[in-house]
Amino acid sequence: MRKFALLASITFLLAGCSVAQEETTQSGDDCDGIRVVVDFDILNSDKIDTCVSIDGETAPASEVLAQAGVRTVGTATYGDAVVCRVNGLPSETEAFTVEGEDPYLESCADMSPAFAYWALWSITDAELGWDYATEGVGTLQLTKGQSIGLIFSTAGELPNPDRS
Repeated sequence: MRKFALLASITFLLAGCSVAQEETTQSGDDCDGIRVVVDFDILNSDKIDTCVSIDGETAPASEVLAQAGVRTVGTATYGDAVVCRVNGLPSETEAFTVEGEDPYLESCADMSPAFAYWALWSITDAELGWDYATEGVGTLQLTKGQSIGLIFSTAGELPNPDRS
């Protein structure tokens, strides 16, 4: 399982340019920019589902997330190719517990454990729906009409950002 998380996380790499602009309240199918969804799962923070308007046709995922008020932290080993923390969660000072595991304190030094990590998703084609992103937030370029999602995946579950 750790090998799967490592493989999935290592697929997040490279860089782009363009500027994300104002955040709007549109979400889902009504989004005329880029939809941003963040599901904190067991980390007990409100889900984010918003639309970010951009200048031009494309923008780097890191800038789109920042415009939506989503702050990400990468790892010491992999940089922003792997998301370790979103809006300060999981906490760097308080351990959390996933059912069946010992309490865990995320250091962001290396790859997160397979039982608790941030999964980066994207929708590049509405007909295909959510899929694991093939690059990290620092290199992923998004186009108007696409979506980006982060979900805290626990205990080997792979739910996408629109789960119930």
